[in-house]
Amino acid sequence: MLYPLLFEPIVKPKIWGRETWLLSGYGDDLSVVNNGFLAGNNLSEVLEIYMDELAGGKVYDQFGTFFPLLFKIIDAKDDLSVQVHPNDEQAGEMMEDNDVRPMGKTEMWVVTKAEEDASIVLGFAHKTNETELKRSLEDNSIMDLLQVVHVKKDDAALITAGTVHALRKGTQVVEIQETSDITYRLYDYNRLGMNGKLRELHIPQAMKVLKYDAMPQPLIEVKEKGAVTNLVIDTHFTTNRLRIKGTLQRDYARYDSFVVYVCLNGEAEIEYEDGKMSLKEQQTCLIPACLPDIKIVTRSECDILETLITE
Repeated sequence: MLYPLLFEPIVKPKIWGRETWLLSGYGDDLSVVNNGFLAGNNLSEVLEIYMDELAGGKVYDQFGTFFPLLFKIIDAKDDLSVQVHPNDEQAGEMMEDNDVRPMGKTEMWVVTKAEEDASIVLGFAHKTNETELKRSLEDNSIMDLLQVVHVKKDDAALITAGTVHALRKGTQVVEIQETSDITYRLYDYNRLGMNGKLRELHIPQAMKVLKYDAMPQPLIEVKEKGAVTNLVIDTHFTTNRLRIKGTLQRDYARYDSFVVYVCLNGEAEIEYEDGKMSLKEQQTCLIPACLPDIKIVTRSECDILETLITE
């Protein structure tokens, strides 16, 4: 019988800081289960065995044994490049690596740490065009075209494919995204990579997929902060924030989808049909679709991101 699965994080040092892949079925970066009788098996192997029991019938029919979402913690000690990602259709047209299923990259960020002056780049500040953008890249004035948004802990942003964006120094976020690693760097501050050479840019590809007419995108506005707060409902994923003190019952039967919990702080006990398990801060838990009735029990306040596919 399947049970909620915990995973070993995959740590990736970067020139700008550190990226930790919490749950991944991408390429060779396959998350490994670290609890129960499936410990030591990777996500792909578990999906091949349990198929729709794990993913949900609706999800499995669409993606098969390809896990469609990727979860990360990104810790920015320096500015990340100004970049853009393609949508699903563009990824299929432009993808060169035939060994990985081509998917676009719509993503969201939830800020978990932020220095006092922390900010992110979120789209253009005004409608622009290719000529103006090329000129700004030539004279290093591109930041004048971009919307810079100050952020604090608990802020969240949805970054749809085609939106120019950048995480900046002094921020840490949980990133939830489509399973894709297609990133087109538009600008990188003339920075040298770990090999001592200028980091590669992808300006022609970026210009094919970015949205020139995108108006400034706001942060996600959260009007109510109850036990369950919706952050995003998108065709690719739905994410809620669970703030629990005591007991919260969750019924996922109508969604026919796996559910992923990322514990931001605190500790909870996850009760399911045949047992219970602990979920601690910064752990990631995959609830199989065959376990639709979940009870989350806490002794003190616990903060969890809950993600599933509802569309």
